[in-house]
Amino acid sequence: MNSTRNLIYLNLTISVKRLFISISKTMTPIKSSKRQQLIIAFQRMPIVVLAMIIFSLKINAQSSYWYGSLHSHSEYSDGNMGNDPDYHDVKSCYEYIQQNTLNVNYWGISDHNHSGAGMAIADYRKGVLEADSVNQDNVFTSFYGMEWGVISTGGHVIVHGIDSLIGWDNGNYDIFNGQSDYGGLFDLVAQRGNTAFAYLAHMEDTDFGNLLQVPYNAIWDSAIVGLALRNGPAFSTDTTYSSLPSYNYFDRYLDLLKKGYHVAPGIDHDNHYIVFGRTHPGRTVVISDSLNRESLMAAFKRRSFYASDDWNARVEFSINGFGMGSICSGPDNPEIKLYVSDPDGESITWLRMWVGVPGSGIMASSVVSMQGPGSDSLQFTNPIIPGQTFYYFAEITEADGDKIWTAPIWYTRGGNPPAFELLDFTAQRVGNQALLKWSTANEFNLDRFDIEKSTNTLLFTTAGNVNPTGGLGQIATYSWTDPQALDTSTYYRLNIVDNAGLSQFSQIKRVDPESPGSGFSIYPNPAGNEPAILSVSHNREEPFRMDIFNAEGKLVEDFIFMSSNGVIYIQLAANELSKGLYTIRISNSDYSFYESNRFIRY
Repeated sequence: MNSTRNLIYLNLTISVKRLFISISKTMTPIKSSKRQQLIIAFQRMPIVVLAMIIFSLKINAQSSYWYGSLHSHSEYSDGNMGNDPDYHDVKSCYEYIQQNTLNVNYWGISDHNHSGAGMAIADYRKGVLEADSVNQDNVFTSFYGMEWGVISTGGHVIVHGIDSLIGWDNGNYDIFNGQSDYGGLFDLVAQRGNTAFAYLAHMEDTDFGNLLQVPYNAIWDSAIVGLALRNGPAFSTDTTYSSLPSYNYFDRYLDLLKKGYHVAPGIDHDNHYIVFGRTHPGRTVVISDSLNRESLMAAFKRRSFYASDDWNARVEFSINGFGMGSICSGPDNPEIKLYVSDPDGESITWLRMWVGVPGSGIMASSVVSMQGPGSDSLQFTNPIIPGQTFYYFAEITEADGDKIWTAPIWYTRGGNPPAFELLDFTAQRVGNQALLKWSTANEFNLDRFDIEKSTNTLLFTTAGNVNPTGGLGQIATYSWTDPQALDTSTYYRLNIVDNAGLSQFSQIKRVDPESPGSGFSIYPNPAGNEPAILSVSHNREEPFRMDIFNAEGKLVEDFIFMSSNGVIYIQLAANELSKGLYTIRISNSDYSFYESNRFIRY
């Protein structure tokens, strides 16, 4: 290393040390002790040691883990709400991030797409150019896009990779798309192929044109790469990395996966003040070979990213050599490997591996769970029969409570599934028995339909079988009645097996021994500072979710409880709610029960 380069590294080291000392003097106490220790360590660290660290970081710059966020705002829409005079454009926002925000390699600014939030088409075009001007390969990657939509008409979608403004305001768009037409938006993104993607922000269960209620759409699936599991706090002015979002959207992640969508999780900041990534240390971690737009865009498109509360944790997760986000197949059973490392030396206290069947309509469930020392890695083989497809993802908890959620891996064992079209499949109670009906088209070399049943959706047994009667160019209809009387909620599926022994499952259908019934009431209503009592009646035991929405439709609280065969009473701390009108909703895990009541806090 020549003397000029030595001088550069020395000056850089002094600047870094001064930066950390300056931050530490202005920081309020931080909950996470490891971050406070980091500041103190840099204050006390000798210059020469810092120089060695910086040189080490430079020579290891080809790390495949890149940290950042896709969602924040500039003054071109409703960002810079503090009206800081130094940050009136997109370029200065990116410069702030590079100079002030720790542990970021890329950042996305996604300004609102409509004039109601301040966007003008000329500003969007300037934002694109300014993002290009600060983008630098192997140093910092900038994404500029849009947050599309309005909360009151269906939710917000983050769109990156499209330089044209998509909108509905008269004269204020490059590409027209109706304000509530989310299907049209996803179609537009899908048409761009690998150069653009959609990412779902702070998702509620009726958002995006009731995406969770309408049939799965493969074109939309090709456009949507993921969703934010944490968002915000959008209007925080904290720059001490100590204000974690209080809510996560893990349930919506499960909902999308069971619907059949191939999505990965991320963490957003949604900053509306000039704080960009300094509110908390949560990051969306992208795995790619290089730090540049092309490489990161490709990684987002293949869902090779994960959500981490920890700003430098690394997760290695693979199935038979395929990495996070892969849709893959092989002749063998899936061999699952996972390893978590943290440069800060923080231990893993809990690790859970989830497994589910894509498109089954059934929530993923835990297949392996580990707690205590040694929970930073696991390796196991999950036996499945040829033709089966499962997805797997990990949920990880660190010693300080930080959470990490990985992208799934979708794995199919064996060759091609049986050739046929399953047109429909229903299951219903007739008397005290279950009646199953289904129809197919274009059967080819089918051997049999095995009818499988379960009382927990995890362990299925064969209850009967039916011989196929259809063929190419034909439609065949079938029915089967379970000879056993229903005495509990029972789940049924078809296992369609061909002459080569390969098989494919249908969706899972649930049949109850009696008509389901549920309801709830609130007393007193209205309520003041005294607790309100919710009485919930149901005729079986199962998990329920309660959601509380404010008058603007924003979720302010949610929790899970178990119903019983009868009435249970839940105490609601009304004094912890702001005064106003609320909607309280209860629903079970598959949304077959769904009821809402209005509640007033005065």
